[in-house]
Amino acid sequence: MNAIYQRKYGKSDVLMFGEQPSPILGPRDLRVKNHAASVNPRDWMIRSGRYQLQFLVPSFPLILGSDFAGQVIEVGAKVKGFSVGDRVFGMKNPSEGLATYAEEVVVRANNTAHVPTKLSYTEAAGVPLCALTAWQALVSKAGIKKGMNVLVIGGSGGVGGFAVQIASALGAKVTGVCSTDNVTLVASLGAENVIDYTQQDFLDGTENYDIIFDTIGKHSLDLCAKVLTVRGVFVSTIPSPKNLRSVFKTSIYSLVSPKSRRARIVMVKSRGTDLAKVADMIAIGSVRSVVDQVFQLQQAGKALDYSRSLRAKGKIILEIAPAINVLS
Repeated sequence: MNAIYQRKYGKSDVLMFGEQPSPILGPRDLRVKNHAASVNPRDWMIRSGRYQLQFLVPSFPLILGSDFAGQVIEVGAKVKGFSVGDRVFGMKNPSEGLATYAEEVVVRANNTAHVPTKLSYTEAAGVPLCALTAWQALVSKAGIKKGMNVLVIGGSGGVGGFAVQIASALGAKVTGVCSTDNVTLVASLGAENVIDYTQQDFLDGTENYDIIFDTIGKHSLDLCAKVLTVRGVFVSTIPSPKNLRSVFKTSIYSLVSPKSRRARIVMVKSRGTDLAKVADMIAIGSVRSVVDQVFQLQQAGKALDYSRSLRAKGKIILEIAPAINVLS
């Protein structure tokens, strides 16, 4: 199969396009003819050797990529619920081998979900990692309920955009925080209120929130406590020492006082059941995939550089199709 791979860490010029061995199918796996993958910030962190969990990253030659969307071409002997020809999508963490910047992907069936009927492969590829992170932060970590007041920091980003939509779909009142250029986008995703951080600091406001979800990693429970309700939950995507200490301390406090504020960290898990719930939301139109720009697989370096610029409004997608051996 053709893939984007690297034999050393570095900038985008370390990426190569060419043939790599097809992955081995296990009894609980699906082999997927991959039509699209998405670019996530952790891709260029891994590429450069600076990912926080780099010790989990596979050895060289390394094929990047977490998200995929394609068609099942082979089914493991112990797999149920999937057949050859099914349209599927999902994600792979570093510990699961990554390798979605490739023409074929092998993935555990239980980490996979069916693509909603009206969703293209390009749109579907932009969903898994970011939507799963948002779902697991809000549902699994924060216990979101209808009527809660939710603040999403970074509401225009990949994770933040899905968080705004999922929280709104679950009946929460959502406030999104973003820059001036993204106010209209965040409002269109379902935020009842949008705070332009260049004009206003949400910490100076009078509103209190049941859940604060920091998708950027620049805040902490200590900073946000004054605008968090007594039983409120602060969730971050960043396992920094400060956030880890807050998680430990508030876990202890909550044993004594269940009504105390809590800190949580979300480390996204590949989970087909969660992704299927998001897919149901997409199918009925309450959640959508926002695609910013589409590149060909051979343009992976350019796509990663664009991601690193932090200018994208929505997901960056790599379309995968037979093509010439040229990187750009």
